[in-house]
Amino acid sequence: MARGKGQSGELEVVGILRELTGHDVRRRVRQHGGDSDLEGLPGWCVEVKRHASTPPASIAAWWRQACIQAHHADLKAVLFYRADRGAWLAVWHAGHHCKAIPWRMNGDLRDTVTASPETWWRMAGRAARQQGAQPLTT
Repeated sequence: MARGKGQSGELEVVGILRELTGHDVRRRVRQHGGDSDLEGLPGWCVEVKRHASTPPASIAAWWRQACIQAHHADLKAVLFYRADRGAWLAVWHAGHHCKAIPWRMNGDLRDTVTASPETWWRMAGRAARQQGAQPLTT
């Protein structure tokens, strides 16, 4: 049952990201240890968690997992999570928008931003445009 909940959560986020970004985001069907949950979003390592509840300790552990995976793939980490009957939230490092905030690979939540997926894309898409990348939509 937990596996089905995880897969359906990934599919929900796939739909959200495709609509927001215009990229061909999809579930990674064959995941190996250390792989991100989704692929097709250039520059980002995406981790998705859907659980009955989302206590701070779990969010911190999920963020650490996302950071480790992103580090190994030389990508930026983003975590999408939601509790049952809750809204999706995104967590990412504030240093992507402010160079004065150093990246800490240890998964420390102190320097992160937590907001809706729409807000994440408004900020991430803007940062990508400022760095010369061309996201499909904003």
